[in-house]
Amino acid sequence: MRGEQLARQWRIIRLLESRRNGLTAAQIAQELDSPPRTVYRDLDALQQAGFPLYTERIDGYSHWKLIEGFKKDFPFPFTATELMSLHMGRDLMKVLEGTVFHESIESLFEKIKAALPPATVQYLDQLSGAFGAGFGPSKKLAQCKETISLASDAVSNRRQVEITYKALSTSQETRRRVDPYRVWAMNGALYLIGLCHLRNEVRTFAIDRITALDVLQESFRAPKDFSLSDYLQSAFRVMRGEPKVIKVRFSPGAAQVVRERIWHPSQEIREKPDGSVILTLEAPINYEVTSWILGFGSAAKVLKPQSLQDKILRELEASLTRYSSWSHSRTKVAPAKKIVAALS
Repeated sequence: MRGEQLARQWRIIRLLESRRNGLTAAQIAQELDSPPRTVYRDLDALQQAGFPLYTERIDGYSHWKLIEGFKKDFPFPFTATELMSLHMGRDLMKVLEGTVFHESIESLFEKIKAALPPATVQYLDQLSGAFGAGFGPSKKLAQCKETISLASDAVSNRRQVEITYKALSTSQETRRRVDPYRVWAMNGALYLIGLCHLRNEVRTFAIDRITALDVLQESFRAPKDFSLSDYLQSAFRVMRGEPKVIKVRFSPGAAQVVRERIWHPSQEIREKPDGSVILTLEAPINYEVTSWILGFGSAAKVLKPQSLQDKILRELEASLTRYSSWSHSRTKVAPAKKIVAALS
């Protein structure tokens, strides 16, 4: 109930910002499809919270308005809803907690709060509590604070870096010189994207696997035609590779989840009469793609290519063998080959 009230008040502020001549309470009620009595309570609550609302008689009706000088007199050139959005945006930065980015955002919020009336700050805190943002698993970035700061400075100043990088697959460390193009956040982790002089191509480095980073005196010029979106086109999430046409059929139970999200920029979804969907995309066949498909369990079936079918079947067979061995004395489990055959 409290969340509905705050959302309605948010809409009132947005309506008044967009109407130079203001709106009557009846017009606001019509826009929100709410009773006038409810609108009057909301307007009173917003005034009590410190928002600069006032009424002006126009053609015999009281029009509610925002004070025009509010934005000019305020030390930051923000509208009321921009302030509210920025205040709530703290949740979106929690994934970067412990980094210079998170500290800078928190510092900005504190400056904004210091310039607002206490009642307004209290209202914004209530609003933030009603609208939250959650994240999946994320890496512990606080331990990489210095590396992140150095990498960010190198990107901004166009300075080459020398890094010691620990490979995920082999745990071996290599020393590389890199022209850092971007610091990129994805799936609760940070990455450094740049030209690797060792491999003579643009590579993606997980910042938490950079064990040492030195900023060099040498500068560099990033190619004018470098595009981060184009570079990531050949990745499913983070890992890049040669794109293949992948087709996966999702059962009716999982189809709605598939429809609701953008899994990859190249995706196309085709509806089937039974309520299932076929998702087609172009992406490399790697760990990220296979783990994504396996996450849907029996609701997903790879139709193309054969190499990905084989990879999924090997993973299922290995998992079934492991579970069959573990649960042999506890419950009767069908032979792995029979279950895999049924799934395929």
